[in-house]
Amino acid sequence: MEKTLQLPAGIKKRGLTRAQREARRAYMIILPYYIYIAFWSLLPLLIGFFLGFTEFDGLSGLPKWVGLENFRTFFATNEYLILLWRQIWIGMICLFFNTVLSFLLGLALNVNFRIRGFFRTTVYVPSVAAVSTTTAVVVALLSPVDGGLNKFLEAIGVQPIVWNYSQFWMVFWIVVYFVWRSIGPAAIIWLGGLQSINPSLYEAARVDGAKRWQEIRYITIPGLKYIAGYIILTGVINVMQMFDVVMFISRGNPYGKTDVLMYRIYRDGIQSFNLGMAGAQSIVLGIVTIIFALMYFRFIVRSED
Repeated sequence: MEKTLQLPAGIKKRGLTRAQREARRAYMIILPYYIYIAFWSLLPLLIGFFLGFTEFDGLSGLPKWVGLENFRTFFATNEYLILLWRQIWIGMICLFFNTVLSFLLGLALNVNFRIRGFFRTTVYVPSVAAVSTTTAVVVALLSPVDGGLNKFLEAIGVQPIVWNYSQFWMVFWIVVYFVWRSIGPAAIIWLGGLQSINPSLYEAARVDGAKRWQEIRYITIPGLKYIAGYIILTGVINVMQMFDVVMFISRGNPYGKTDVLMYRIYRDGIQSFNLGMAGAQSIVLGIVTIIFALMYFRFIVRSED
């Protein structure tokens, strides 16, 4: 006759509670997502960090540890510092216009009319369009020989412009394209923030005789403080990673005057097989991005005091 296993006295057999079962089920659902993030984001990040301290071409042999030599080269070579500075100032121009114009667009979309849904959809379309396709259209428009813009200038009696030979115009079109792609998502976020503000505040302001610009200054802007923080913070990250627009539109022209550090990382790592230097540049750019983010957080905290 078989005997059942008896638990020691004082110990009761207990199963998982309902909350524990639901938590386990939730973890099992999100586990593939975390594995995906770890494989495609965390692992490359760690590998890139390691390569920044090595000399490695990715083809022959194993990485050779060189310590801080790549970073010494970065700060001793004026070229890299110029590229970093250009990444910052072009990026800040893009961030400024994207923040301001997306806010104004969010205000324009926050109105009641029948086809408002259509306009809210159209402003978001550029952000999901393929970069390679849209930049090809821009490059075709800027062609000095048969470009659409020069054809238009000739039609109105204006001398054609060789856009690629002007740093001003190349930076201008980089900013225009960046804002065109980024303004839609930012405007939708602004719109969500605008609709979260209590309408009674505007009604009370109108009763007191406040004008439209006074409503924006004293009600709208303070009510969007944290929305603005999110848009600016994510915008800083985006502009410090700005690469595709430079690669496809200007390619660093004219004479490298629109070249930025992200584009140099690509050329060093992919074209020149200097993975160690590319990794070091990525680390420096990441640290600069973190510094900007911390400075902004500090500004936000001080403004709350």
